[in-house]
Amino acid sequence: MTTPGRREDPSSRRMIDLATGILMGLRGCSARDAFDDLVKAVHQTGIGPAALATALAHLVGGKGDGVPHQAEAALIWGHLLAARVASTVSAAVAE
Repeated sequence: MTTPGRREDPSSRRMIDLATGILMGLRGCSARDAFDDLVKAVHQTGIGPAALATALAHLVGGKGDGVPHQAEAALIWGHLLAARVASTVSAAVAE
């Protein structure tokens, strides 16, 4: 996704790696599957990978609505977050 001769922004790469890790945790999948999920979302939305990764990270971190594309991230991965919250609440009630 980078143009030849241009170096990738290291902060973008870090955000993509962070989003991949988030998806691994939420989905319980491999790094490759999580990255493929991010790439699929990029193709579905037309939003760049770093922008979607940033939106996902802010959505998971509860950083508010100040980051573009959080609505798209919520549409794509919101069900994973809801499932995580539901399982956390169930575990807390069981204790």
